Amino acid sequence: MKVLCVLNPLAASGEAMQRWPSVQQLLQTLHLDHEMLATHRAIEDCVVTRLTAADGGDFSVIAGMGGDGTHSAVINALMRFQELHPERTLPPYAFIPLGTGNDLAKSLGFHIPESVTTRDLWRAVSAIAHGADYRLDLGVFGGRYFADALTLGLDSQVLRERNAQKRRWDRIPVLRRFLRGRLLYTLSLSRLIFIQNRPQVKIVVDGNQWYEGPLLNLVINNTRIYGGVFDLCPEAYADDGLLDAVLFTGQTDYLTRYLLAMRFNPKLARKRSEDLLRVASHIQGAKFEIQVSQPLAVQADGEECPDAGHLEIGVRHRAIAIKTPVEP
Repeated sequence: MKVLCVLNPLAASGEAMQRWPSVQQLLQTLHLDHEMLATHRAIEDCVVTRLTAADGGDFSVIAGMGGDGTHSAVINALMRFQELHPERTLPPYAFIPLGTGNDLAKSLGFHIPESVTTRDLWRAVSAIAHGADYRLDLGVFGGRYFADALTLGLDSQVLRERNAQKRRWDRIPVLRRFLRGRLLYTLSLSRLIFIQNRPQVKIVVDGNQWYEGPLLNLVINNTRIYGGVFDLCPEAYADDGLLDAVLFTGQTDYLTRYLLAMRFNPKLARKRSEDLLRVASHIQGAKFEIQVSQPLAVQADGEECPDAGHLEIGVRHRAIAIKTPVEP
């Protein structure tokens, strides 16, 4: 078995690169032949180029080292490669989750603590050799794929603000150590939540009008975990051919549902979140058409996208095989 390890050196503020020697040792322990492709620019193009090479078909598994953005870029590369070479069978994809949120890995059975241990790395690497293949749906819009979630509105604007602030504070080494991860995201949210516009939106799901009115935020989930700690759609499955949409119309609605949907809340609070979801704005569907009165910020799998006033979103059923852990 030969593994192509795609590593984003900047993931988790450089932690992915620091962990590579440990991952490499574990690969050697499992007698896995491997090649490392390290890049943080044009990940998709680099992966497609490598797979198109004469020996590109030798890889049995593609493994991504990084966060949701890295995994999304590699998965998009695999889908693009399949479109270019439909005669080739795509190898399964494996997660070595070393990002900030790691929503995809958490939704698929990986335990991701705040501080990754050797045991956690072992479980991820052993899934490459011994993991079960799970056929994952992918959302698609404008020729791009998303494996975790797409958002329109406040969450996307917060991500944009957070990224701008990170670039600013990264120039100051002392502050860079503290202003990162969820703290920086929370600071960005607190600045924007009460000044975010709520334009009018019309949402059609599977050919039927579902909602028309003001929009603060829209989350379209493919997998269950969102934002690292939120379980907005407890009944979501990533292989059912459906996407789960959750609509937020105001600030109180937004804050209440997010607080109740935290994964580590007591069961009573989680139950209250599920009750709210049933009576609030939640729907499943295979095709979404969204028309907004003014362009809003969009993000997919933690990556900024151009503002959009019109979106058509579909799902590619069981599009790609994912290696999932088989040991507890």
